[in-house]
Amino acid sequence: MFKKLLFLLGFFSVTMTLVGCTLTECTTGECTPEYVVQDCTTIDTIIAPDPDFDDDLIYEVMYMLESQHFTQPSRELLIEGAIAGMIDILDDPFTSYFDSERSESYDAGFGESYVGIGVTVQFLDELVVIQSVVPGGPADKAGIRPNDIIAEVDDVSAFGQDFYEVIGTIIGEPGTEVNIGIVRNGVDEIIHLSMLRAVIDNPTVVYETYLRDAELIGYIKVNTFGSQTASLFGAAIADLESQGIDSLIVDLRVNGGGYLSAVLDMLRQFLVNDDKPMFSTQTYSDGVINEYDYYGYLSSQKSYDIVTLVNENSASASEVFASAMQEHGEYEIVGVTTYGKGTMQTDIALTAALGDQVHITIGKWFTSDHNWVHYDGGTDGVTPDIVQELNEYEKAYKVFLIDEEIIMYDTVDDRVANIQLILSIMGFTVRTDGYYDTATKEAVMDIQLLNDLPVTGNIDSNTLEFINNALSAYQDDPLNDSQLEAAINYLLGN
Repeated sequence: MFKKLLFLLGFFSVTMTLVGCTLTECTTGECTPEYVVQDCTTIDTIIAPDPDFDDDLIYEVMYMLESQHFTQPSRELLIEGAIAGMIDILDDPFTSYFDSERSESYDAGFGESYVGIGVTVQFLDELVVIQSVVPGGPADKAGIRPNDIIAEVDDVSAFGQDFYEVIGTIIGEPGTEVNIGIVRNGVDEIIHLSMLRAVIDNPTVVYETYLRDAELIGYIKVNTFGSQTASLFGAAIADLESQGIDSLIVDLRVNGGGYLSAVLDMLRQFLVNDDKPMFSTQTYSDGVINEYDYYGYLSSQKSYDIVTLVNENSASASEVFASAMQEHGEYEIVGVTTYGKGTMQTDIALTAALGDQVHITIGKWFTSDHNWVHYDGGTDGVTPDIVQELNEYEKAYKVFLIDEEIIMYDTVDDRVANIQLILSIMGFTVRTDGYYDTATKEAVMDIQLLNDLPVTGNIDSNTLEFINNALSAYQDDPLNDSQLEAAINYLLGN
């Protein structure tokens, strides 16, 4: 099975916002058991070396390699390798060593903006794979699209490299250039794209209302569980309730996780305090396993119904929220089965290297019914009550051409099949099997004629701009969101 690792990578600002329940940092006055599932004295403290530990073997091997290996490795390199080896032997893709730069980038991922190129990525089988692209961001404008694989960064191969090393080379200062080489299905050569890093807005909470059949439905999109998310979420609920909403949708799709404390505060906006925990945690510290239950706050449920939206990229903290709403609150979940991450991490600062830290898995979390959702040994995600897959039009993607490339009439191409789907959205009657036939050519000619472009019947970058814009208009329309519509239809019929 793939070692699945999903980061809301500062959308490649590389904000590595952790797909996982992250524990809040212990600071004076904030170390209450309900926010921290470890004793506060252990969070930022490194255990002293064991005086009985015989490290002669380690030093002997290090000296031998340093003095005899033909590559003449430095001691610094060997120490880095030893640390990497200790972490690798755990076979845990969620435990990592962060140097000060990575730590800073990681922490930035929980804010309301970040510096990057605007993508979400997955780490699949040691490959960095694009999951989604922020509309209008540097990556979107350059032509990166979902399912592309990061092959190179500034002409340095990304294959076989540490995940965070790859990410670290992508981040930088706003306005500086980065060159990304990608591998794309159906294209033989690596595609090289240049873009300028930029400040990307990353609002963790966005909300609005939908009026359907005289029913006012509140909608809150939570993009990650950051440091300000719980307070922003509470403010959104207060505003929506002041408008008199009849029901509410909480959208956690493509939410990779975040702070456990944020999830706890948000759940307490909805769930009652009874004899059943909303969720539980089991952590390991200094040889002791600690178990905690987390309870609701309200004396009675809200007067309106609530639906939670999830998809395959709703992970960890999102799964804590969704499962608690489902199992404890008995609210409906709509979408597809979630990612399946049931472990939790914290960051422990190192005293020997100021600014560096170990991002370490310290335990598991369990649902209200004590299920473990982990993909390896657990239930492999949270299953929605109402399963709603995306249709083929929602899965369509923007196509970009490199340099002076042209897609020609009378050819067969996966990109043509995708373009044909978009042409169908635009109202043209065309086949969708990827063969560039006469009907497809005539549709392209109509687009070129209507937009004062050279009427060739072949697809170039200028023609694609109008086709891509049509796709954006379609996919940005809530009426074309089948999962959102399924949630609304449930609320209207309930």
